[in-house]
Amino acid sequence: MRMFILNALIGALLVIGLSCGRAQAAPVESSPSAIRATEVMDHIQKNFWEEKRSLYRTAIDKPDPDMIWGNGVMFSALVGGSRHDPRYGPVMRKFFEAMNGYWDDKARVPGYEPAPTAGNGHDKYYDDNAWMVLTFMEAYQLTREPRYSKRAVETLNFVLSGLDSEGGGGVWWHELHRDGTKNTCVNGPAAVGCFEVAGFRDAKSSAELIAQGSAIVDWTVKNLQAPNGLFSDSKNIATGAVNRDQLTYNAALMLRAFLGLYHHTGKPEYLSEAKRIGKAAEGLLDSRNGAYRDAVKWSHLMTEADLQLHRVTKEAYLLQRARKNGEAHYAAWKAEPPKDLLANASIARELWLLADAETKVGQDFWSAVDGGKK
Repeated sequence: MRMFILNALIGALLVIGLSCGRAQAAPVESSPSAIRATEVMDHIQKNFWEEKRSLYRTAIDKPDPDMIWGNGVMFSALVGGSRHDPRYGPVMRKFFEAMNGYWDDKARVPGYEPAPTAGNGHDKYYDDNAWMVLTFMEAYQLTREPRYSKRAVETLNFVLSGLDSEGGGGVWWHELHRDGTKNTCVNGPAAVGCFEVAGFRDAKSSAELIAQGSAIVDWTVKNLQAPNGLFSDSKNIATGAVNRDQLTYNAALMLRAFLGLYHHTGKPEYLSEAKRIGKAAEGLLDSRNGAYRDAVKWSHLMTEADLQLHRVTKEAYLLQRARKNGEAHYAAWKAEPPKDLLANASIARELWLLADAETKVGQDFWSAVDGGKK
């Protein structure tokens, strides 16, 4: 039933548009973060972009195309950049099409393999795919191009195929149950993906997805939330052992999941929980510079969550915290740019999100997105 509902969404999403119509290319609007983001993006395009393949290399000294996780972050940086500079739109479209080389349409439930595939592979990670749902929905919200919404729904279909009742619910980390774990890093974005797609649905389909997302949130809270409000990394379903490491991106996506529930239901307890997680994230900061202690490949997602929560609550500390992270990451990049794509793309994405907070084009975009949620 779940697969039938999600497949049914694909056709419907092709014809949906907001009342404002197709988004037009935004003029370049200067802001401190936009200038920095452009600098990082120019570095990426010069050193990582492979024009002939329309893919990005893994690292400056590694010409192989990056894995799908890094691709997803880079795509999100291009989506962010496209709001501010029309140069990035054509690159975004070429890159999207080139990533079809990772799409396994021969599998029983199609999804993205970590690396380019000939098809019928069995190494798919549900978290890799969950990230793609979110960035493709954002691309659709920006461009209204059906290619993005179609693939978002198809990818969500794969993510939810990893949901079962073993261990009481939750989505597995890997399709072959590698490590035997169900992780916050997949269940958080899986829930957010449900809520993002639900925002474009008719009442019945929307209710189905909200219910699924809510069940995923409930399982993750019950099994992986710590007393301090943050989230443990994973649970081994066979042994019950919990990896209690608390990473920024786990808190980030669960915070966003609660915001999704709040937007769809209006229940204040969900906003209260999102705010509690936001406050608890203070414990993830490095006291030396006020930035998150984790590597930027994880922590840029907490900056994104801070900015999303700030749009709802207007609490000044969230914006201040996001800015401190952007400043710290840009300063580190300026001193010595990382050699890998993933770190560079993470910094670019974070800076574009900060540019959104500083500019009318960014503020208008997120106002329309947030306002479109129930």
